[in-house]
Amino acid sequence: MLLRWATAIVRGRKVVMAITALLVIIGLWGVMNSRINYDLMSYLPADLDSMKGLTIVDDEFALGTMIQILVYDETDATVDALKGRIEGVEGVKAVHWVTDLAPVSQPAEFRDEVVIDNYYAGGGTLLQVAFDGGSNDPHVKQAIRDIRDELEGYETLVTGNQQLELEEVMNQDTVRFAVVALVLVTIVLLLTMPSIVVPLTFVATIGAAVIMNLGMGYYIGQEMSYITGVIVFALQFAVTMDYALFLYHRFDEERRRSDPEEAMITAVAATFKSIFAAAMTTIAGFLALMAMHLGFGTDMGVTLARGVGITLVAVVTLLPALILTALPLIDRIRHKTPSFDFSRLGHFIAKHAGVVAVVGVLLFVPALWANSQLDITYDLNTSLPSDMPSVKADKVISEAFGRASTMIVALEDTGTGVDLERLTTALEELDGVTRVFGYSSLVDPRIPVEFVPAEARESFYSGGHTYLTLDAAYDMADPRLAETIEEVRAVTRAEWPGAAYVTGQSVLMNDMEQVSEGDDVRINLISIAAILIIVAIAFKSIAIPVALVAVIQLAILINQGFEAVGGGELIFVASLAIGAIQLGATVDYAILITTRYEEELKRTRDRLEAITVAISESSQSILVSASTMFAATIALAVMSSVGIISSLTMLIARGAVISFFVVLVILPAILVVGQPVYERLSFGWPRHTVKGE
Repeated sequence: MLLRWATAIVRGRKVVMAITALLVIIGLWGVMNSRINYDLMSYLPADLDSMKGLTIVDDEFALGTMIQILVYDETDATVDALKGRIEGVEGVKAVHWVTDLAPVSQPAEFRDEVVIDNYYAGGGTLLQVAFDGGSNDPHVKQAIRDIRDELEGYETLVTGNQQLELEEVMNQDTVRFAVVALVLVTIVLLLTMPSIVVPLTFVATIGAAVIMNLGMGYYIGQEMSYITGVIVFALQFAVTMDYALFLYHRFDEERRRSDPEEAMITAVAATFKSIFAAAMTTIAGFLALMAMHLGFGTDMGVTLARGVGITLVAVVTLLPALILTALPLIDRIRHKTPSFDFSRLGHFIAKHAGVVAVVGVLLFVPALWANSQLDITYDLNTSLPSDMPSVKADKVISEAFGRASTMIVALEDTGTGVDLERLTTALEELDGVTRVFGYSSLVDPRIPVEFVPAEARESFYSGGHTYLTLDAAYDMADPRLAETIEEVRAVTRAEWPGAAYVTGQSVLMNDMEQVSEGDDVRINLISIAAILIIVAIAFKSIAIPVALVAVIQLAILINQGFEAVGGGELIFVASLAIGAIQLGATVDYAILITTRYEEELKRTRDRLEAITVAISESSQSILVSASTMFAATIALAVMSSVGIISSLTMLIARGAVISFFVVLVILPAILVVGQPVYERLSFGWPRHTVKGE
C-alpha cells in the first residue's frame, strides 16, 4: 500500500509541485488577509463577571476601548477645540473631558474639586477617547492613527493604544525575525549536509507548509493571537526538520542500490512510519495546550498541531519532488561537512551507566527546588517593550493622577441615588482604594432627576446600567491588589440591590491568574499521558515510555529552573506552554536513540555495546535536530523586545540544548540500568545475554 502510494507521488511529482504552488498562492492570500488578535485578555472565558462587566461598560458607556491623552500647556478653549476635532474622527464614539460635567466657560475656581482632580494633574489636562468598536477592530486602529495626526503640533502623552503600537512593532519585526531564523537554520543545515541545494529544498518544503498553515487560519475564520503567529513560524521549522532529514538520509542510502526514482519510492515508503510516529507525539504535545482555560491555548495548540500535520504531508509529497528535480544540482554542488565523534561519550556512559543514572535521578532534586522558586507574573504590561511611547505615557499619567491601577464597577440600575452614595462611601473606606468616582460624586442624590443636566446624567446612566470608577494604590506586582479586588466585589454585593460586575484591566489580569491556576499541571499531565500512550504502542512496552518521558521532564524542569536561578520573572504564557512544547518537540530525540539501542541490542545481545553504538550513530541526527530548533528560535529570543515572545522562544531554544544533553547522557544510562525492567514489562524487547560484565 505504502509503496503504491509512494510510486504515485514520485512519478507524479510535476503534478505535486503544481498543486503545492497553487496551495501556496492561496495560502499567501490568506496570510496577507488574516486577522491577528493582540488582545490576550479577550481570550478569557466570556462567562466571567469581569468579562460581562466589560461588555456592559463597553456597549453602554464606551469605556472598554479607550485611550487617554494628556495635553500639556494649552488653554481650556484650545483643548475644547481639539476635543471637537477628535470627536469628528470616524470611529470615535465619545470624548470625555471636563465639559461632560461643567461648561468650559466656567472659571476653574468655581468647578467641583472632584472634577478638577479627575481631569487636571501633572501640568496637563486629560482627554478620554472612547470608540465604537473593540481594540482589535481595524476601524478603531485607523481612528487612533487619525487621532495621532490631529495631535501633531501639541505636546501630549497618549496611552491605551498599546495594542496598536504592539502590532506596529510586530509588523516591523516579523519579517526581520523570519529572515534571521531562516539564515541560521540554513547555516546549521549547511554544516551538516554535503550540498547547499539540499537545505534549500528543506526550507522550501517546510516554508510552503508554514504558509499553508498560517493561511488556512483565514479561510476557517480563525483570529490568531500574535503569539501564535510568531511562534508557529519558528516552531514549525524547528520541530519538523527531522522529517526532512530522515527522508533524505534514507534516500541517500537507497541511491547506492538503485536508480533515483526507485530509491525515492523506497525512502518515502520506508520512512513514512517513523515520520508519522514522530509527528503524532509532537501533535499530541501541542494539542495538550487546548486544556488551557484561556482561549489562546486552543489557538496555539491547534495551529501548531495543524502545522505539523501539513508539514508531514509536504515532506512525503513535495520534498521528494523537489529533491529529484534538483538532483543534478545536488550532485554537482557539494562541500565537505564537519563530523562529530561521540563514540568516546558512548564508551564512558556504557562503563559508568550506574553512576550516570544515579546522577540523573538526583538532578530532579535541585530542578524541582528551582521550579518551586519560580516567580510567575500575570502582568501583561511587563511584556511590552519598555520604550513604547504608550507604555511610557501610561507610567506618567498613572503617577500624575495617583492611579497605580483602575477598576470599573458596572451596576444594574436598580438602586436609588442614596444606594449609590452609600456604595461609593463604603468603597472609599477600603484599604488600597484611593478614589471612587461616579454620579453621586458630582450630584447630590437628593436632587430630583429633572433638575440634573441631561448631559451629566447621560454620562453615567445608559441601557439600564450605571458605573463607578475606582483607583487603587497597588499595581499588578503587588499581592495586595488581589485582596482589594475581592473586597470591592464583596462590598458591592453587600451594598448594591442588583447585579454588579467589577471589571477593568487590573481585574481582568487578576482573573487571568485565577483562571490559569492549575493549567500548567493539567496541560503537562495531558501531554505526558498522550505521549506515554503513543510511545507505549510504538515500543509495545510499559516501562520504556516512562523512562523516555521522565528524561524529557527532567530537561523541562532544568530549563525552567534556569529562570529561577537567574532571578527573573517568567511570564505566565511561557510557563503554561513550555512543558507541552518541549516534551512534544524533543521526545523524538529520546525515541531515536531508544530505537537504535533496541536495534543494536537485537543484533549483539550486549547492552553495553548496543548503547555505545546507539550513542555514536544517533548523536549526529539528534545534534542536527536540536541545533535546528535552537537556530529557529534563538533569533526571536534575542531580538524581540516583546517579553512574551522573547521569554517563550528563549525557553524553547534553551530547552532544545538541554534536551540534547540529557537525552545523550542521562537516557542511555537509564536504558542500560533499566534493561532487566524493560525485558519484563515489554512485549518483544530484546534480551541482554552477554555474561561476565
